[in-house]
Amino acid sequence: MTPFLELPLAALDFETTGLSPARGDRVIEVAVVRGRPGEEPELWHTLVDPGRRVGATHIHGITDAMLAGRPGFPDVLGELERRLEGAVLVAHNAAFDLSFLQAECALVGRAAPTPPVVDTLGLARRVLAIGDHRLSTLCRLFDLRREQAHRALDDARATWALVQALARVADPTGQAGLDTIQQLCRRRSRAEHNAVLERLESSRTLRVSLLVDYVSGEFPDRPATRRLITVQKVNRSTVAAWCHLRDADRTFRVDRLRIVSEEPTPPRAG
Repeated sequence: MTPFLELPLAALDFETTGLSPARGDRVIEVAVVRGRPGEEPELWHTLVDPGRRVGATHIHGITDAMLAGRPGFPDVLGELERRLEGAVLVAHNAAFDLSFLQAECALVGRAAPTPPVVDTLGLARRVLAIGDHRLSTLCRLFDLRREQAHRALDDARATWALVQALARVADPTGQAGLDTIQQLCRRRSRAEHNAVLERLESSRTLRVSLLVDYVSGEFPDRPATRRLITVQKVNRSTVAAWCHLRDADRTFRVDRLRIVSEEPTPPRAG
């Protein structure tokens, strides 16, 4: 299995006339930042003539005059497909960008590209112990450059760097595969949450310890800590346990905890 942080990543961002392709909103700018982590990425962006008034200039600063004479989406689609081919598509709130990609492709009778997708919004919600997951907030948290918010190239560049920072928080070893990162992009369903609770309770009953990755609320931007815990009490949202890393009783949030494996319980220090 190739680690996620060794795969080619293509961060995609659209600027649009509005929020809903179903209501006729169109793409007016597209950018792709592509490369493998640790390498200098390739940058590509272009303005796009939507065939209608811009409408949302107050958000992105793009005017009708700026789009006059620019290519339409059908003219840039081939290059966009080439930039995404063979890479993991990364976007912040990926559902938004994918909805526009699918709608624009449908207008020209083409099937939209279907690369594997990683959503940095979903990933941030799962691995960071903060309440605000906007791209601007996350850029400040990780000290990422974003010179012009709500322009496609700057947002794509920030997203390309952000997904790498979030992946390192999620897995300090750097060995997590694409499947693991994609799973972390989704909020746990009720069934998945219940399965974690059952496993925690089972470890308590069987008196085995658990090796877990945990994101601390005190240091939300730091990598998850891998630690061994011996479960003492399980509640719906928290678990009380002896933390062998800290040699102390600790309470952990279940939604910030990922179980790695079961381990024999070692004797406590002292």
